Amino acid sequence: MEIKGRQIEGFVKSPPAKLRLALLYGPDQGLARERADALARKVCEDLTDPFRIADLTASEIKSDPARLGDETAAISMMGGRRVVRVRDADNATAKIIEAFLADPPGDALVVVEAGDIGKGALTRAVESAGEEAAVIACYPDEGEDLRTLIVGALKVEGLAVAADALADLLARLGDDRRMTRGELSKLALYKGPDGARSGQVTREDVEAALGVEAEADLSEIADACGGGDLDALDNVYARAIAGGETAPGILRTVMMHMQKLHLAAALVDEGMEPEKATDKAFPRLLWKRKGAIQRQVRAWRPDTALRAIEQLAEAEILTRRSELPADAVTGRALLLIAAQARRAGRQRA
Repeated sequence: MEIKGRQIEGFVKSPPAKLRLALLYGPDQGLARERADALARKVCEDLTDPFRIADLTASEIKSDPARLGDETAAISMMGGRRVVRVRDADNATAKIIEAFLADPPGDALVVVEAGDIGKGALTRAVESAGEEAAVIACYPDEGEDLRTLIVGALKVEGLAVAADALADLLARLGDDRRMTRGELSKLALYKGPDGARSGQVTREDVEAALGVEAEADLSEIADACGGGDLDALDNVYARAIAGGETAPGILRTVMMHMQKLHLAAALVDEGMEPEKATDKAFPRLLWKRKGAIQRQVRAWRPDTALRAIEQLAEAEILTRRSELPADAVTGRALLLIAAQARRAGRQRA
């Protein structure tokens, strides 16, 4: 069976007694691990108990398919139901999981974690097993779910959060549940026991505790390219290279930025308002960048954005296959993109 949406929280808190296997998969691996841990604790509170917890990898059960059944049939020396965890599963483990579910030995709960495998052989094998098996997709927190997570986690620490600080956190967090919780813990630690620095988190607190965006220089490069700011591009590119950023990494960041601009420009061409197109293409945009990105969305057209993406891809190939200095190749490509952006801005003005 597949557990969806609002059903998930209740299912994880109180799984059915007949449940024999749960598959957690999706792009948010931190959330998948959090839910896997919660399900395992329903059987054994101590996840380090060597007698009641067995940890397997997908490669181990692939090399020895009987291993999964052997572990679930084993009896704990100290008594109590056991948990068998399988990590890094993929669609290649589907037949092993399917064979296990056809006649599961013992009474252990099997908790399987997979990556962003999508719907495929493994999810179908689990879904078809009926109520003894469950599939739970784990997607990044966003919107009201992310807001609730942030406010709730800070409330537990005795902290409220100001509106502008919450907006900043909503833009920064959500891609991975474990990372989100880690960042909120850092913020609570910065505020001190019982909010000694005051009980309300401000935007200044967020920047002081979490710093500027981890990829601030790269974001500035992308914005300088997309916005046609040649002087800023020259400065921030030199700073990023001096700070240890690699040319291929910078190219990939700018390419992803241009892909989002291409999407937004296409949406505008279809009649969507630039503000809404920006929110659609850049869903986790920090408030301080929103105005600049909206101006870029208004300036670029789908065809010119696509041409810029192609130029960046060609530059990336050159950095790998040419004897030319990668920094110089990258810098030239970025300047060309910025020059296109400047022309595009003038034409749309």
